[in-house]
Amino acid sequence: MTSLAELRAITYTYPGADAPALRNVSLAIEAGAFVLVAGPSASGKSTLLRLFNGLVPQFHGGRLAGAAAVAGLDPFATPARRMARVVGMVFQEPEAQAIAETVQEEIVFGMEQQAIAPAEMRRRLERLLTDLGIGHLRHRRLATLSGGERQRVAIAAVLALEPQLLVLDEPTSQLDGDGAASVLATIEVLRRRGDLAILLAEHRLERLLHRVDAVVAVAHGEARRLTAREAAAALPSLPAAVELARRLGLDPLPLSLPAVGAAIAGRGLLAAPRPAPAPGAELLRAEGLAVRYGAFEALRGVSLHLREGEVVALVGPNGSGKTTLFRALAGLVEPAAGSVTFAGVPAPRSPRERTAHAGLVPQDPALALYQESVAAELAETLRHRGLPRGREELAALARAWSVEGLLERDPRDLSVGQQQRVAIAAMLAHGPRTWLMDEPTRGMDGPAKAWLAARLREHAAAGGAAIVATHDIESAAHYATRVVGLREGEIAFDLPARRAFAADGPLPTQAAQLVPGAITLDEVVIACAA
Repeated sequence: MTSLAELRAITYTYPGADAPALRNVSLAIEAGAFVLVAGPSASGKSTLLRLFNGLVPQFHGGRLAGAAAVAGLDPFATPARRMARVVGMVFQEPEAQAIAETVQEEIVFGMEQQAIAPAEMRRRLERLLTDLGIGHLRHRRLATLSGGERQRVAIAAVLALEPQLLVLDEPTSQLDGDGAASVLATIEVLRRRGDLAILLAEHRLERLLHRVDAVVAVAHGEARRLTAREAAAALPSLPAAVELARRLGLDPLPLSLPAVGAAIAGRGLLAAPRPAPAPGAELLRAEGLAVRYGAFEALRGVSLHLREGEVVALVGPNGSGKTTLFRALAGLVEPAAGSVTFAGVPAPRSPRERTAHAGLVPQDPALALYQESVAAELAETLRHRGLPRGREELAALARAWSVEGLLERDPRDLSVGQQQRVAIAAMLAHGPRTWLMDEPTRGMDGPAKAWLAARLREHAAAGGAAIVATHDIESAAHYATRVVGLREGEIAFDLPARRAFAADGPLPTQAAQLVPGAITLDEVVIACAA
């Protein structure tokens, strides 16, 4: 098959960096291929993707050796305007690439810049609004959208130029199940046309591993192309179902949930559920919260409580009100109705005083990071709260949040997963008893998610509590004690985690669908061989 894009012996080092981000990478992408890029955070995945449209090195600078070609063009020398018609890229942070004010304006902006005929622009606009399920957002301002809604709009804006190579950097990381399915279904439709190659980096592989033609495994700046089954045998982090198959030594490895289910029948798998600790005193209560943005009702009479020892997974479709609820709890938006109390005392009005009780980690880590170094970020939080911020205090804080190796780094130079960890450390450095975390696993690899789950469990065991907004159900099953579901600004359900994640619950995990009674692989016991 003819190569659409090719990298030849690429070694690249960012400005000021001591070591290369990529080392001797050679890779070919065929026309019409669907290729997954997988690997740990900070391994070089985003840098690899940015080679194909020339952002590396044209925008980022640095030192580069080697050569590349995409559809006959040299991406390292071709102007960005020309490359945009060949390579469309959606970044990890959709907020960073937004230009226009409304959804419709954002989708048509690139087409206007490329002088596409008005009739053709209208045709593409209507198709994309329908295919990506965002027709109802057509006239909404981008500033009012949830993170997941923004991500779908960013994908639509890129697809509007009908590129030959579509490059996606974690496109489903902020999407709910329906949103992720809609995006992937659209990608499948485009792929079946046979004229679009797709290069997609993701940490959440459960919807992708069985779909792709090949996997590029990236680690320590090196990349190697594998088949999907070769990748399943080699990657450190896998979907729960495939990981169970790997632990059982199945050969060949099944790559989808149904295939794993068929392969493990009769294997004698049992569940050993973890006991749920009893919650303690109440730390937070919201009663009848209502929030409006103009005529739009983002929250409608939301009431919930949080007690010591609880970790609540806050779930729901994009735009259901999760981020707005956090903003209301933290005092960042004025409710039209309702009240908030901390340990039975009415919440103060100022966000500074409220976040002393309930620390808020925003969905976009860039909103929390504005200092020149990670050490300065931590020191600023301590200064803001009137706490000691000497060298010993900073070192202890960095160890507690596992960012000691990043203290001298500029937060803007970190991977999204690393930024997320630094943002968590910075926003919770003052030790609030209640944590409010908005999509904290965005950009995190498997080990980082396991680290976060352990920190949440430790915090709860010490008498703290947390509410974690997430679409990552598999990760949430490792830390949540309760699950609260929002839909259209109202609470749809409030269930113990074991009921919510069970096979017959509203959000069944892969482990629950394979082994009755279990909700994570940690609870699966191999009783006997087949």
